[in-house]
Amino acid sequence: MKNKKPFIKSELIRDAIALFIITLVSGLGLSYVYEITKEPIAIQAEQKTLEANQEVFADAASFEQDEDLMNILGSTDLVSINPDYAGVTIDSISKALSSSNEMLGYNITVSTSAGYKDGIRFVYGYSLDGSLKGIAFLAISETAGLGMKAKEPDFTGQFLGKQVSQFVVTKTGATTDEQIDAISGATITSRAVTNAVNAGIEFVTAHSTELGGGQ
Repeated sequence: MKNKKPFIKSELIRDAIALFIITLVSGLGLSYVYEITKEPIAIQAEQKTLEANQEVFADAASFEQDEDLMNILGSTDLVSINPDYAGVTIDSISKALSSSNEMLGYNITVSTSAGYKDGIRFVYGYSLDGSLKGIAFLAISETAGLGMKAKEPDFTGQFLGKQVSQFVVTKTGATTDEQIDAISGATITSRAVTNAVNAGIEFVTAHSTELGGGQ
């Protein structure tokens, strides 16, 4: 009996060492996989963003981040502008430029956590005439057959080409340019996307001299 205690103790130590080695090797393996995959993933994400920017503002030849507006954005609380903007973040504002470097408008990238499920992120083109040129989703995982319909032209097309300062979601059928028909069964998603669009429009028009605002 006396000899069993040291034996059990040595077994526990051996098992603990084995578990430590397994954990260490697994951790190093995951770190290695992350290191070799993070660059391709970043490149893929950047390419997707570039394609989305071109998609939503097809007339533009290049895009350049508006540092002045981004600096102002850094000290701006969107919720203080409008409580409906809770959960909305303006991630990026870029100038859309022609081949002759003429200013055509802005590409505004926004995120919102106010959807039904995970975060929604998209970019939209906003022309100097005050109308949306296009919308492209960068991330969305709403309910299939419901909120995911936000990506479809039947929904996004309602925003395009309309010179309005703010959009409003309706469940009774749009009768004016300002009104956006909610996706059936996905009013939360519809409002989340609409509020994110509105936040970008309101910020840019308030601070861009190109749109009559004052930086």
